[in-house]
Amino acid sequence: MCGWPGLCIGIEGSPTVWSTRRWLPSALKKDCVMNRFSPRQRWSPELHWNTPAGGVIDRLIDALPSHRTWRLIIFGSAPLQLGLDPHFLSADIDVISQDDITDFLRSAGLLKGQASIYVEPCPANTFTAAVDWQERAHTEVRRHAVLIFPHPIDILVSKVKRLEEKDLDAFRLVLQKTGHPTEDELKEALRRVVDIYRPNFDEETGTDSLTNTKILWRQIYGKGIDVRREIIARALADRRKAYHLEKTGIKRMLKEVAGRYPAKRKKRTSKRRR
Repeated sequence: MCGWPGLCIGIEGSPTVWSTRRWLPSALKKDCVMNRFSPRQRWSPELHWNTPAGGVIDRLIDALPSHRTWRLIIFGSAPLQLGLDPHFLSADIDVISQDDITDFLRSAGLLKGQASIYVEPCPANTFTAAVDWQERAHTEVRRHAVLIFPHPIDILVSKVKRLEEKDLDAFRLVLQKTGHPTEDELKEALRRVVDIYRPNFDEETGTDSLTNTKILWRQIYGKGIDVRREIIARALADRRKAYHLEKTGIKRMLKEVAGRYPAKRKKRTSKRRR
């Protein structure tokens, strides 16, 4: 629901959602968009399929065999174009599939170098998001494909590790269109993916999430942020609390457990002298 009872009607999880939003005054429409964005609730956008991204996704679905159902996660900037602003363009459509779809894409001429707007098949770990991101995602059935569109807050968070200029543009777009995320909402979302602030295993990636977060705050909110205190420390404190370690500490807890189950000593057998 959009927050306007009787005006915005939809069935959560349904492939098609009937609504009267297109007849509402512009002020009410904007309020509906802002209410439907809430980072703590499931995203329920009206997708614009007549966009460049929509056309490429339709070609992708047509390229896949229709005798079975395909589950595709569409992330990156494409969901923002379909769900927030049809004019927010991107050169690629990032897709995660449970199966290898590269050959189908190549046959349809949809890979990089084959089309101006191409499909980028990605491994699952490419999308850096909280473990509960699917609880907020929008699901839509389109012919023989089940499409999963992550919530914009999860899409934005996944961009922090790279944070190129186009990623900052995505933050500006979402904030302008919805009024979200607020500083507190983004801090909360980043605490859910606090492990992005750990040192990289691969030194060649050159990503620095801590520095990127500081740049992001300055560019989007016009102020600085103490990432270690406001995000990392808070997230670790929440973890300790969840595991009941906030008072005892992990070392003390392990000592207490060891004391309850003392190791059994083996009996020494005396060797007889011959």
